[in-house]
Amino acid sequence: MPTDSAILIKDFFPERNVKDMLLPGIGYGRNAKVFIENGIKVTGIEISKTAIDLARENGLDSRIFHGSVTDMPFDDKLYNGIFSHDSLIE
Repeated sequence: MPTDSAILIKDFFPERNVKDMLLPGIGYGRNAKVFIENGIKVTGIEISKTAIDLARENGLDSRIFHGSVTDMPFDDKLYNGIFSHDSLIE
């Protein structure tokens, strides 16, 4: 189940024509799904290989970079939006 903040903002991005977003700390994909269901392409970054494996097992077919958000950028792509929930950076 997505977080309350993802549910609240899911309409914000489409209203502003966001079609391609970055989700640092994508985890197992619970927040990504709500955006994907609203027509947004999601790219994620995740430090936990286990979480990425769980995302795949749960059917998440988004591009996910394995690594820390402190090592961004992983590519040179520009995104229309970004959503981050509970990402911790030391």
